Amino acid sequence: MAGLLPHQVQWVTASPLWSTASSEPPRMRAPQLLCFESDRFMEELATRLQALPGPDLSALVPSPGGDVAQPLKLFQPAHGRFYLVSASLVCRLAGLPDHVVDATRSERIAFVLRRIDPSGAEQAWVPDPQDATRQRHLWVSRSRGAEKQLATDEELFPMFPVNFTVEGRRRRLLAGFVPTSSHETFQSAGSFAPADAEGNPLERRALEQVVEPYAFLQAIPSTQAETEPEQDASRFLLLDLATFLQETLPSLWAALDTGVPPPGASPARALYDTLASHRAGSNSAPTWREALSTAWKEREPISSGQRGSLGTNLRFSTLPAATLRTQLAQALAASPRAPTQPSGEVARLERPGESRYVIRCVYQRPRCGALQPPVISEPTVSFTLAAFFEPDAPARPVQITLPVDTSIAGLRKFKKNVSFVLSAKLRRQMSRVGELKAVMDKKLPEETPIELGEICSFSIPIITLCAFMLLMIFISLLNIVFWWMPFLKRCLPTVKAT
Repeated sequence: MAGLLPHQVQWVTASPLWSTASSEPPRMRAPQLLCFESDRFMEELATRLQALPGPDLSALVPSPGGDVAQPLKLFQPAHGRFYLVSASLVCRLAGLPDHVVDATRSERIAFVLRRIDPSGAEQAWVPDPQDATRQRHLWVSRSRGAEKQLATDEELFPMFPVNFTVEGRRRRLLAGFVPTSSHETFQSAGSFAPADAEGNPLERRALEQVVEPYAFLQAIPSTQAETEPEQDASRFLLLDLATFLQETLPSLWAALDTGVPPPGASPARALYDTLASHRAGSNSAPTWREALSTAWKEREPISSGQRGSLGTNLRFSTLPAATLRTQLAQALAASPRAPTQPSGEVARLERPGESRYVIRCVYQRPRCGALQPPVISEPTVSFTLAAFFEPDAPARPVQITLPVDTSIAGLRKFKKNVSFVLSAKLRRQMSRVGELKAVMDKKLPEETPIELGEICSFSIPIITLCAFMLLMIFISLLNIVFWWMPFLKRCLPTVKAT
């Protein structure tokens, strides 16, 4: 074994901090967080590493602030704060020389983010094994003593090397960007509500995709002339309902497609009878069952925007939207297909900022197998992640200078340099937008027959003025509810040069 392992490899704090950390063994063995207050933090890091007489990173070490009993809080990039975790991977030899990471042998350096549970144990950030897309993640607890082992499929965050020179010797700092902007993702992971907390998710999907659009069509006054957009909406609504039934109620869909009713008395049979007895439009229109079958067969041309053979308008159907909703819900409730529930235990609801985290650095040598498992560092100091709207977060100064001369003579000087290109279809639709009251009453004029598009040019300074005026109007209107005017703005006079 001595021939295989001539020396040990270990993680220590960043080498520019050894002079101050060597007297504290726990701090010497742990990675160090660095805080930057500028978007150009990589340039600042390189400048500090090349400083004379030697690199100095002590000013970048964040502190908890006034209350030392409170954990360190990391703010988001939107607050103007950027954080790097820094460490050195060294050989346990005299002078602690940097260990060379051999990328040709698939060696890798990274770091893991661990959450601290109420008992003090660490939790690893891993993909949900029941999520085929591997997009949803969970916090999985690590047993005591297993903190220096990677969990199965634990997510590794990348680290990168930064080279510098100290007294003629080449050194290497390893750093990784801390994902502080993912606070909401980390905070809510594992906090899954039961599937019936807000009702059947399939019923909600049917309501959003089918029932509500159908109810909107039926709400159009019967005296209003039929339009092409109504037929387009009807075709897509039928296709959405056919797709929904094919995915969630396959036995009922097979009966609808073939025209053979389901046997016996059941909610599915009741829905079948309703769709087979009501017409999807006027008296000459096909039944809902026939229209659904046609929409499914023509799903490709309909999805690509073609009309197909369906010219029905569901606005004239006699099937009440409430009946469709009720029978869909009953058929879904009686279906043997239960809605899928996200895996994982329901996490305890925590107050904002209560979750604590630590970071550990990882060195992997996959070709060495079990002889050389991953080298995992000690944890950093525990910290919390600030929310986006954090009261004590630093604020970036933003100054927008509005136009000075707002007279007609001054406004006419601004270039109209922002253009919107309207297609012929969109221009015809925009021409129907007239008085607000007519729009609210669903009494729209006919489209103009001109088959031409438009290019509309606008002036950005004037648009900015309009946005500012609208902002102040709405703020004043809502002040009676929130009483926020004393906290919203502070206006100071500017001195005009004579």
